[in-house]
Amino acid sequence: MIIYQMRKMVKEVFLGVRFLVSLYFVLLSLSMDTPQKSTLVVITALYFSFGLLSYLKYEKIRIINKLVDVVFVPPMVFLTGEPRAIYSLIPLLVLHTNRTLLSTALLFLSGVVLSAYMLAKEPLWLFSTLILLTASVVSAMIPDFLNVIKKERDSVKNLRSSYRKLLQDFARWERDRRELESLRFLVDRSTKSQSVEDFLKSVKDKFKVKQIHLIPKRDVESYAPMKDKERGLLSVPVKLEEGNAVIIFELESPFQLNDEIVVSSLERAGKMVSLYIAGFEDDSSLGRAINIS
Repeated sequence: MIIYQMRKMVKEVFLGVRFLVSLYFVLLSLSMDTPQKSTLVVITALYFSFGLLSYLKYEKIRIINKLVDVVFVPPMVFLTGEPRAIYSLIPLLVLHTNRTLLSTALLFLSGVVLSAYMLAKEPLWLFSTLILLTASVVSAMIPDFLNVIKKERDSVKNLRSSYRKLLQDFARWERDRRELESLRFLVDRSTKSQSVEDFLKSVKDKFKVKQIHLIPKRDVESYAPMKDKERGLLSVPVKLEEGNAVIIFELESPFQLNDEIVVSSLERAGKMVSLYIAGFEDDSSLGRAINIS
């Protein structure tokens, strides 16, 4: 529906401009001699008739719509002998620019030839007319250029938005992948390790931990993990069946504490120590610590 309305509008604009151009040449013919007047009126009538036919049968005879201005208007300008009649080509150039390259080129070439012939003795007028002809073509291109630039800008915006969303999805996927990989590793090592030392050593190698200290505790104030970003320490209190323990992970770099996957994996690893140690037999064992370095 929208395309049909646009085509109808284009046809009406072409018909209206051709009517005004025809009226312009009819008025010019009033000041001409009888033989030339008759010829100009006949050609003008034929020109408008073909323009009207093109409007009524637009889909069937598009070739007429493309060439009728090229075939009739330059001869009409020549018959008038009036240099200012060359300016009648300007609205036609604007109409055909960006629609019919052949018609635009032929109309522009006709304007140049007619200007050179009719204004040969007036170089200033010749130069000014050529500038107007060129400006009419350039000015007609500007709206299409703006539309192209706007479309490209919108495409770039959409592309950037899609790219940002893709990066977010990729970051989320990468996080989930790392988290799943870490969880799979912890489960695998917990089933294969024979002792808590073996398990903590595999954790140390996997997550690039400098040292791990397992310290027995009779009581702890809180079971919430604690971070010491200055020294790069992560303390994970663990409740055992009998007593408590604190696992201290000394990381190679304090910046590793900013990695949520590493921190959450070490917290899980610390809590999994309860799978190997149920508690401590006597008070003397509370002073013993397991160090993995």
